[in-house]
Amino acid sequence: MKKIYVLGLLCISLCLFLVFGTTTPLGKTQEQEEQEQQVQVPSYNLETDRISMTDLGKLLERLGKEIQQKGQVTLGGNSYPVTDYGGLEFSVGPRRQGPGTSINFELSSGITSFPEKARTYISYERGGLRVTPAKFAEILAKLGKTLASKGAFVIDDHSVAFEGKAKVVQGLIERSRPGRGGLFYRFTFDVMFGKKDFPVPLDEEEDPKALLPEERAWTKELAKKEITALDQKAVAKMLDSLSRDLKAGRVRVGEQDLPTGENISGGLAHQIAVDGTSHRIRVHFQFGEGPPSQRPTRPKYSKEFFNEPMKKVGALLRRLGTEIIEKGTMKLGENEFKVKERAYYEINASETGFEIGLRWVEPPKEK
Repeated sequence: MKKIYVLGLLCISLCLFLVFGTTTPLGKTQEQEEQEQQVQVPSYNLETDRISMTDLGKLLERLGKEIQQKGQVTLGGNSYPVTDYGGLEFSVGPRRQGPGTSINFELSSGITSFPEKARTYISYERGGLRVTPAKFAEILAKLGKTLASKGAFVIDDHSVAFEGKAKVVQGLIERSRPGRGGLFYRFTFDVMFGKKDFPVPLDEEEDPKALLPEERAWTKELAKKEITALDQKAVAKMLDSLSRDLKAGRVRVGEQDLPTGENISGGLAHQIAVDGTSHRIRVHFQFGEGPPSQRPTRPKYSKEFFNEPMKKVGALLRRLGTEIIEKGTMKLGENEFKVKERAYYEINASETGFEIGLRWVEPPKEK
């Protein structure tokens, strides 16, 4: 995608990328695939340096409505399928270079099955939390309170019911990679529950051959604590205890008791076994010398999920479009982003994907 440059100087830019990818349905013969390649749907490409917020809202609203009602998007007289299930990444945060805020929205569609060797998949992930320990403690306190009262883990607008008994595993790892800013620690709090044991995700499976000797020396397990056969109230109490420790600026696992410092970087995730028999809720954060977050503090929102109906994604796009048209804002989590009247965008589409690149600026703050 071509670079789109911000024309304003003292404004905050907001950048949104939407990527819709389709996959080839299973069971097609090589001859069928070759025939389809010969009759390809023409690609669609459009770019503009200036679009009104009203027109942008209408575009997002239309695309969301088409996905909900027809399972497709129409551009330039051609229709592109957006069906079955998909994976979604949605993040908001400060730009890496210069002032501004960026939003990234990436979606793949047409997913009909899991990879053959897959054991788990991400149902929902809230990441990129660069906050004080006290702020993270509030999130955990709310998570535990909701679990105790409603019997479900609730992360933003995502919810999963607690069932059966749970196993909780807490881990504390030390990392001291040379030249990377001193000593860091990673804490994990895993709650696993369901009809069967939660399988170890492939990307977390230990493989001694995958690491060089010096890399293994950089990472050291300081503590690990496992408790089984816990009901929802017991898990809620553990979350409350973790929250109180963080408010006090501490992390405790077994005999290890460490100060968190002023800032931590972490998130929450919900993973499911591919057969749907078990779940894992993971709380994780990193802390230590030289806080992970050195960027200015700004509103940030990030989430990721997989295996969701495309109509749900269409509803999200439609809502964002309507909000831009009616209020000139976008509500993401607990943050509301205001937008100016003009934006810059480009749009591309083909039989294998659909993409929008968008940037607009926030109006100056009222004095």
